[in-house]
Amino acid sequence: MSVVAKVSFTDYRTSIHKSLDLIGAAARLPHSGLIIIKPNLTNADKPPVTTNVKAAEAVCTYCTQHSKAEVAIGEGSGSGRTKDAFDNNGYTDLGAKYGMRLIDFNEEKAVRLHEAKAFHWKQLYLPKIAIDAFIISLPVLKDHSFTSSTIAMKNMFGLAPSRYYSGSWNKSKLHSPSTHESVVDVCLYKKPDLCVVDASVALIGMHLAGSPRILNVILAGFDPVAVDTVGSGLLGHDPNEIEYLRLAHGRIGDMKNIEILEG
Repeated sequence: MSVVAKVSFTDYRTSIHKSLDLIGAAARLPHSGLIIIKPNLTNADKPPVTTNVKAAEAVCTYCTQHSKAEVAIGEGSGSGRTKDAFDNNGYTDLGAKYGMRLIDFNEEKAVRLHEAKAFHWKQLYLPKIAIDAFIISLPVLKDHSFTSSTIAMKNMFGLAPSRYYSGSWNKSKLHSPSTHESVVDVCLYKKPDLCVVDASVALIGMHLAGSPRILNVILAGFDPVAVDTVGSGLLGHDPNEIEYLRLAHGRIGDMKNIEILEG
C-alpha cells in the first residue's frame, strides 16, 4: 500500500509541512549527506509553467528543521540556461538567503550508468552529484503534450545533462522513440526519494503554454507512481490510460493500492 497526502492549500509553508508530516517524512529524511530539492524549472517562465520558489522554500525549511544533511536546489533546464531559470524565478535569491548551493545538472560532471531492465536507455548519463543524493521531486501539476501529465516522475528528466541529450531543445533526445518509456527508464536509474507536488494552481492543456486552473491542493508521497496516479486524476485523466504509469507499475511503484491521507 502506497500512501499519498492530499492537503488543502492555504499557504506553501503550512500546507507543504502538513503534507510531509502526514506521510512521516521527518523520520525518513537522511541525517547526513546531501538532499537535493528538484523543482520543475523547464525554462525561465513564471509559475505555473515552473515551480513557485515559495514551494521550494517550504520544502527547504522542513528539511532543515528535521535533518542535518546539506540541502541544495538542483535543476537542468529543458530549454535555455538553467542559470536564467534560477535568476528569473527567485531561486538565486533563495539560495543566498539560506546559504544553499544551486546545482546545474546540465553542467555537472556526469557518469555513464547501465540498466539492462530499461526499455530503451540501456545506458544513461547522470550527474555524479545526484546519484547518492536524496532527491525531492517538486513539480507543478501540469498537462503534457506527450505524456498526458507531467508530475514527479517526468520531472526527473531535468537530471539528464543536456550535452548528451540535446537536439531541438536541451532534453529532446529523451522524448524519442517513446517519451513514456523514457520516463520509466530515467526513474529506473534514479527515482525521486520523496515527491511534493504543487497543485495549488495547475496548468491545463499544455505544459509550456496552458491555462492556469486553481485546484488548491498539495500532494506528497514517497512512491512517485502513486503520486503521479493521484495527480493525473486531479488533472482529469484516467491514470489507467497513461502509458508511463502502466509501464512503471510494479517496476517503480504502485498505481493500484493507494491510500490517500487528506488534510
